[in-house]
Amino acid sequence: MAAAFVVSGYGRAMTTSTESLALHIVRALHAATDGKPQAWRSLAGISASTGTDAAVQLAVDRGWLLLEGGHSVALTDAGRRLVTDS
Repeated sequence: MAAAFVVSGYGRAMTTSTESLALHIVRALHAATDGKPQAWRSLAGISASTGTDAAVQLAVDRGWLLLEGGHSVALTDAGRRLVTDS
């Protein structure tokens, strides 16, 4: 799992590219589902790559997405809050 790191002197966490992609996927899924709970969508439209797989897994590990069968995702309550609180 990719970790955030702190830039010395700034005191704020910088996100990794994997985390940025995970956040983008969560926001895109929120837009595609109007933020509805348990609205499943296929990952078929997302380019399959190691980076994408890692980003989806990071979102699952952080509790933002549910993953079913390796090809379908749905937002969790935490994932919806992440989008609406930002």
